[in-house]
Amino acid sequence: ECLPVDVALLLSEVVEASQTHPNYEARRVHLLLPQVPWPLPAVNGDRDLLWLALYNLLDNALKFTRPGDWIEIRAFEEGRSVVIEVADTGCGIAEDDLPYIFEELYRGANAQGYEGSGLGLALVQTIVKRHGGTIRVRSRPDQGTVFTLSLPIAS
Repeated sequence: ECLPVDVALLLSEVVEASQTHPNYEARRVHLLLPQVPWPLPAVNGDRDLLWLALYNLLDNALKFTRPGDWIEIRAFEEGRSVVIEVADTGCGIAEDDLPYIFEELYRGANAQGYEGSGLGLALVQTIVKRHGGTIRVRSRPDQGTVFTLSLPIAS
């Protein structure tokens, strides 16, 4: 499907769904959405697939952060795109692993000992690309990670 998707509502639902995650209570999760001077514009897409991609990123943040760590989900308009960031103060991703994290079945050094298949980030990247968007990552070991999605605004 390719219909207008209310990004603010979608992100609110993703955060609400994550409250059942076993690590949720011990983490500080904040959703930051612009309210003024105007709300976020819609993006065109398949709402269910976008939900899955965003939930996967938040699930990873919850998994790879320690109790008491911070997670922020931020969204803002930039040019003709809506930018969504999922940021955490977790263990970070080793620089040597960064070029490979979007490959199917790849699990970085920091992922050892954590549950997962190595398919999540590959799926997220595929969903974002199919929506005409981009995804990038910034990370510092022992400081945290920021995944940044950019999706075109609905026309």
